Amino acid sequence: MKSIRAALLVGLCVGSSGCYDFDFPLDPTPEVSIDVRLVGAWRCLGVRADADEPAFVLRITPRTDKIADWALESTMADGSKETEHLDVHGSTVKGGDLLNVLEKGEKANGKWNIVQYSFLLPDVLRLQAVDDTSFEKAKTSSAALRKAIENRRGDPSIYNAFAVCVRAKVSPPEAVPTSSPKD
Repeated sequence: MKSIRAALLVGLCVGSSGCYDFDFPLDPTPEVSIDVRLVGAWRCLGVRADADEPAFVLRITPRTDKIADWALESTMADGSKETEHLDVHGSTVKGGDLLNVLEKGEKANGKWNIVQYSFLLPDVLRLQAVDDTSFEKAKTSSAALRKAIENRRGDPSIYNAFAVCVRAKVSPPEAVPTSSPKD
């Protein structure tokens, strides 16, 4: 069974000219604090997904001040639930921050995705993957990749949207009675 991340990105690979795997992140060690606007639960739809494709939930929680755990939760066709975890840290490049994304767990391929995020509205998030085919000659090192991306940062052709998310309503914890009911 394909991972959720792989299904989203493979859909892009089939639907467009590129794929999205890099051998290394822009920064080998996290340099940028987590954008607190990302933290929380998001209900997401895959871009170019089939009309009957269910939404998935993205839960973003800080692991440290610079590394976030992204949990992708999806309901599979057979009704079972699947959760995948991604380690995410930011890198500042000319023109703004990008995210370095590494899938964790047994289905992980050890490759990095570089993701641009933007807020279409305060509670609407768009995620776009950087197309690795645009940077074949720059795949030799983090420094070469960073320079190549900075040179093309404003070029929309290097990005492919893979999800649009809305902030999910988080149910408050159930109220705990402070005293016993009176008879």
